[in-house]
Amino acid sequence: LKSWQHREGPFDLHADGDSVRARQGSLPCASMPAWRQSSTVSDSSYSYTEPDEYGFSNGCFVRPLCISEAARHRVRCTVDTPEWRLERRRGYVRPPRHLPCGRGCAVADLGECGDRKCGNYRLGEKTWDVRPSFLDFCVEYIRKAVPPGILQTGMVYASLGSGQLLFDWQLLEHLILKEGARLRAVHLIDQDYGGPKRRESAVHAQRVFAGWYHDHRWDDGDDGLCSFRSFLTAADFQKWVQKTGDRAHVLLDCDAVGARKRMDVAAFRRAALRAGGVCLVLSNPAKRTAILNHRKDGLRTLEQEVYRRGEWRHRESVSCSRTRSRRRRRRRTTDSRGSRSRSRKRRR
Repeated sequence: LKSWQHREGPFDLHADGDSVRARQGSLPCASMPAWRQSSTVSDSSYSYTEPDEYGFSNGCFVRPLCISEAARHRVRCTVDTPEWRLERRRGYVRPPRHLPCGRGCAVADLGECGDRKCGNYRLGEKTWDVRPSFLDFCVEYIRKAVPPGILQTGMVYASLGSGQLLFDWQLLEHLILKEGARLRAVHLIDQDYGGPKRRESAVHAQRVFAGWYHDHRWDDGDDGLCSFRSFLTAADFQKWVQKTGDRAHVLLDCDAVGARKRMDVAAFRRAALRAGGVCLVLSNPAKRTAILNHRKDGLRTLEQEVYRRGEWRHRESVSCSRTRSRRRRRRRTTDSRGSRSRSRKRRR
């Protein structure tokens, strides 16, 4: 752990959002209930599994870091201005370390895929608009699918392959600040949060994310704080949903290719989404899909588009001959035909 702290940089945040190094443990927020001030809760009243050999229990609450209202205000005043510049750092695309005022950025340790060859790479010359336009796409279909009454009284949000949570933060910020949404529960699903593949940077990002919304309320009662829960796999979340019935209004699947491997994707989406819920998918190479869990007809694709030459297009309008995989197949076919022709000439 010490070597990671030295290599990766800030491990914790002061209440004002400034970074400190190698500081293990955080200050609990005064407004948090007792269970959120303690370490990650994993007893049977809060999760459906016993802690594994690595100490992780599916369905446990995320322990939030304490981020002050002043720190949030500074970040929110900078977002959407020319001074807000994302950068590639430690293999991920992240918010800037410092704000124009010189103070530390409270969400600097959130991140998203930094693979320069990725079709969804935010800092790429040809792909820079994929994720921002996908965010607008998500907002549009959440507006259509989730009734205003649910948005304003508390929706359940789940994210598959959420990783270091930069896109989730951007989406929820838009929904809360511009659409007046309230969150009742947030479920985060990624193997990086525990078990043998745990990544400290992902766990830290998760705690920053939960800390950003530590005082977010969907109701004014004692139990009105939004809860953040952690799961390792889609199957774990599916079992938890079947036990509790707490299905999501919104399921985000943002470039979660690894999380979809070796699973029945359609069955998971049907189980995770409540009737009328919407699943929003960004695939790689860039393709965006909106799927509704219809009350009578089950899963139904509302829209699917691919990103070609700097714009989103319906798949029907894109010639299959221009796709990368089709061009590869055509080259292989042409090469094999050429080799057969040359072999026939030699035999003659």
